[in-house]
Amino acid sequence: MKKLLALAILSSVGLGATAAHAEGLYVGADAQLQQQQVKSDGAKKKTKLGSLNGKVGYEFNEYFAVEGRAGMGLKNGKYSLPNNMDMKVKEKYNLGAYALASYPVTDTFSVYAMGGYSYAKNELKVANQTEKANIKGLSYGIGAKYKLTSELALTTEVGHYGKYKKDGDKVSKNAVSLGVQYSF
Repeated sequence: MKKLLALAILSSVGLGATAAHAEGLYVGADAQLQQQQVKSDGAKKKTKLGSLNGKVGYEFNEYFAVEGRAGMGLKNGKYSLPNNMDMKVKEKYNLGAYALASYPVTDTFSVYAMGGYSYAKNELKVANQTEKANIKGLSYGIGAKYKLTSELALTTEVGHYGKYKKDGDKVSKNAVSLGVQYSF
């Protein structure tokens, strides 16, 4: 009887360790390549920007997590305007809060969908004039995570990260990212 009780205790401790493996705090960083598209007066223009982002999240289980992200622009973009002038675009910083719904395909590979809210502070410069354009709003995307070890994983994601509207002009932000994540 004592052996059976000891075996039951050891089994439940082992199961608890397995369940806890999919739960807990994580941190990460990613490089993001953005495409911002401007629609103005019927014309569409695109530019590419780059940013470096950090994230802190919590996995409740292997299917659900929440995370906060913050980043800063590293590569500026440029739009060519009809009057032979250029408009330079610089992302000062970005912030976001998201929920992630994951599906583990294998023990080491999972796919996820994410949704939440993003805010990015951009600076637009034409000649000597500067204007702020805050891209914000609903954000959503899909991604994948590949675990290299039980703590270290590679991530990739593609998503939409908000819009900016003013006087009939619209700017939208889409991006693809590649990153690394460490689970505690």
